[in-house]
Amino acid sequence: MSPEKYLVKIYPRSNSVNRIESMTHSDDAFTLGRRVLSPLPSVFDGAVSGLSAAGALSRLRVLTVEQNRLEAERSAVLTRLYELRDDARRVCEESSRRFVDDWDELVAEVGAALGTGRGAAGAALHRGLDLRERCPRLFELFAAGTVSLSVVREVLRASSAVLDEDVAAAYDERIAVWLAARSGEAVTARAVTDAAKAILVRLDADAARQTPPVAPRERLEFHARADGLVDLEAVMGKDQAIRLSAAVAPVAQSVCGEDGRTLGQRQVAALVALAEGYESLGCLCGRDDCDLRDARPRTGAVSQEVTALAVIVLNETDLAEVTPTDGEAASASASRTGADASCEPDLFMDSADAEADAGADEFAAIDPDGAHQPVPRPQPTEPQSTGAVILTDDPGISGLVTVAHARELIAASSTRWRVLGRRDPATGEVHVRGAGGYRPTWYQLLVMRLTYPSCVFPGCSTPSGRCQADHVAEYDHDDPATGGPTTAAGKHTPGNLVPLCGFHHRIKTETGWLSDILPDGTVEWRHPTGGIYTVPPGTARELLPGLEKIIWDAPEPTRPPTPKNPGGLATAATRRAKARTALRAQNRLLRHRRHEQRRIDAEIRARDQERREAEAAGEAYDGTQPLKPPPF
Repeated sequence: MSPEKYLVKIYPRSNSVNRIESMTHSDDAFTLGRRVLSPLPSVFDGAVSGLSAAGALSRLRVLTVEQNRLEAERSAVLTRLYELRDDARRVCEESSRRFVDDWDELVAEVGAALGTGRGAAGAALHRGLDLRERCPRLFELFAAGTVSLSVVREVLRASSAVLDEDVAAAYDERIAVWLAARSGEAVTARAVTDAAKAILVRLDADAARQTPPVAPRERLEFHARADGLVDLEAVMGKDQAIRLSAAVAPVAQSVCGEDGRTLGQRQVAALVALAEGYESLGCLCGRDDCDLRDARPRTGAVSQEVTALAVIVLNETDLAEVTPTDGEAASASASRTGADASCEPDLFMDSADAEADAGADEFAAIDPDGAHQPVPRPQPTEPQSTGAVILTDDPGISGLVTVAHARELIAASSTRWRVLGRRDPATGEVHVRGAGGYRPTWYQLLVMRLTYPSCVFPGCSTPSGRCQADHVAEYDHDDPATGGPTTAAGKHTPGNLVPLCGFHHRIKTETGWLSDILPDGTVEWRHPTGGIYTVPPGTARELLPGLEKIIWDAPEPTRPPTPKNPGGLATAATRRAKARTALRAQNRLLRHRRHEQRRIDAEIRARDQERREAEAAGEAYDGTQPLKPPPF
């Protein structure tokens, strides 16, 4: 499937209309047989249903102007918010925060309000400041609805390299005149870019921005940036992306802990090293005794085969859903004996338990060649989970996949098995070894990333695979039994681990943002100014119903160590954790009261409705009887 396609399933009301399986935005909807059969939302019905074709087009033009005006007003509000925060920071004392500053906090606040990530929120703030301070004439046209947000972006992007204030003022004047002369015309973004570039060439040739041409879908492009770096953009098939990611990861980790490069820098270096024929990086720690300081070239002319896809199976009985070939079975054997040595023990058993169960392992029988062959297991008392029971090692690349889709990916990549847990044949529950301390297990991180596919801060879309695991209720390092547990979602629990990108993890740690996890897995955020935001979990539990059966078998928390300063003052982190725990409990009580009040209000409305119906029928109404069930 090409990157531009998506699946659409339409269930027509008539058998005469063919079912549409897939389409693109460029397909002819008339030819596809799409019909408008459903009513409009009630808020639009009266104003839209009576429009003629000419009236609909006229209304679209009016709405476009209003949309442009509202976008301009949003930019104005952002500049006002920046102004208020700037005034406040000039009069406050120096902050004790170490990892975030006032700009970071403002960006997080704006991102939550706009429902966008860190980059988009920062760009919106800068756009508003540019309009207000550098391009006031363009801002006037924007506020009047004459130009659209896309036009404003192109104008500002073209002038981003202008440093001289006089040049910026002249540019604003000339581009505003050019746009005003074309008011009401359908001006394309390319035309605006060309006009802006022509104006800039006459004013400041060095500031004229060069933009790359539009490329086809599957491509590999290098884009030079103004800061001297290069953006590498690759659009490829999912199977190719999985293999490439699996090849880069071990090379990026082939340095010692004192190498000063970030993960991103090492990933770029790993990609280049692979292209140049190396299987490791040269460590840059600077130590003469470092065994990893020299890069190792690949031996032989043929590159090594990479096991790019690790198939995760919810429990060992689900292996029957996929029949492995002999090669896959051998790969599974290799995975269980050595490939996963750095990960959690297979089947989540300690070594002693594994030895005790070695003779009774019902997952596989080992033939003389060492390959694992699936054998039948006792059926649990409750039905087996069906559907999407297989997923890939990196949810950020492939997402949740069905068995059929997994077979396609398996055919394109070398494969190894990992088993998530063991099903209890009596109850159907899947028992998995949990964490006994602060650090979650590898499989807890996997379940967390499946439950929440992206950072759970409002508006952020950073994939969970690039996020850090955050304890919603703070973990107590001094007394783990009294703090938040290290557990992911499972049976009868939403867990206490959520993914947060590094930026928003620091925001939560050092600012007044407070998070809490609701029983259904929704993450609630509260801002000190009173804003409340909720972020729902993903669709993993609908696609993988077996996740509801996971029970994390964790050892009891260790006894609290002897305090280093008994009877002394609590640290700032301890005081903050206790204050947040108390505030979180208060918020839960308020939520319960609001829920109870909504239930009471709904009951009052229902009884009033029953009383009116009884009076209309001439019957006596008895308010002591239970409410009638709803008609559905």
